[in-house]
Amino acid sequence: MENVELWLSKITGTLDKIGGLIILPAISLVVIVDVGLRYIFNSPFIWGMEFTEWGLLLVFLFAIPECTRSHGHVRMELLIGAVNPKSQRLMSLFYCASAIFIFFLLARHGWEEFLFDYELDRVTEYLELPYWLWTLTMFVISVLLIVYFSLRTIAVFMKTEAFTHVESNIFED
Repeated sequence: MENVELWLSKITGTLDKIGGLIILPAISLVVIVDVGLRYIFNSPFIWGMEFTEWGLLLVFLFAIPECTRSHGHVRMELLIGAVNPKSQRLMSLFYCASAIFIFFLLARHGWEEFLFDYELDRVTEYLELPYWLWTLTMFVISVLLIVYFSLRTIAVFMKTEAFTHVESNIFED
């Protein structure tokens, strides 16, 4: 299980770095140049807004797995710390089951949209980016998160060094 967590952390870390170190600075550069061109020469990039929208969506999608893996999301530490380990385990299982359900729905929708967009060869208006690339990315990230939450569910039941973000006192019954 430790090997799976290592593999998963490499994938999510790489996606996070691509989003934060490549896509986000590219968005910033395009926006800065676009604003300058708009106000100085009254001639902005016609594709600037489309690039920014797609880039921000990718940054968001690429950050979700790493944020989830590192437990960077907002949660009620006060509530988690105030209940006994058995209740913590139940809360963790409910959290994982909810996430698996939500990402299953997103994955199913992403796959259906991917097939639709690919079949019609739909592209964006200015950059002519294929829509199927976006929906395929949404599908892959959703599947990655389903795998993560499934493994986390297993980690709740067995004491393991993997998935150390599972509450530390959850096994102290």
